[in-house]
Amino acid sequence: MQRDIFEIIKTRRSIRKYKKGIPDEVLIRRCIEAACYAPSAKDSQPWSFILVKDKEKIKYLSKTQPYSKFLENSPIVIVALADECKSNHWLEDCSCAIMLLLLETHSLGLGACWNAVYHPETQEREEYVRKILNIDKRYRVIANIGIGYPDEKPLPKKVKSSKEAILKVV
Repeated sequence: MQRDIFEIIKTRRSIRKYKKGIPDEVLIRRCIEAACYAPSAKDSQPWSFILVKDKEKIKYLSKTQPYSKFLENSPIVIVALADECKSNHWLEDCSCAIMLLLLETHSLGLGACWNAVYHPETQEREEYVRKILNIDKRYRVIANIGIGYPDEKPLPKKVKSSKEAILKVV
């Protein structure tokens, strides 16, 4: 059953609790494929992803920063990377890709939550993840994304109305 994209956008939530089952890799690859359709500066497509299934590595990733603890129970973690040599807007490009990945995850009945690794003032968290996964220095580590079957149902999100969001019309 195909769902309306606006409905998917409106109902997507950050899911930090997952059931025990591991999603089929076909579904995970579809989420990554969706990410690859993101817009990017000069169509540079600077993103790459690491699919982490190893429970020990996931445990270490859950210690990346104070808000990473939920990753410990994630059946799968996707690490989003950006090649800063490919684009002068690698952070924005990769962020667009992550958003499409999150939307496709929700559309497939999975739950996901991204967790920032990149920090504008320090690369300490990036170095931590880079060491765990042996990631080449040419990649910037943008985020860890926990994915699994949802084991929680967050309340509907309260958002600004379009009237509140539009600062002015000129």
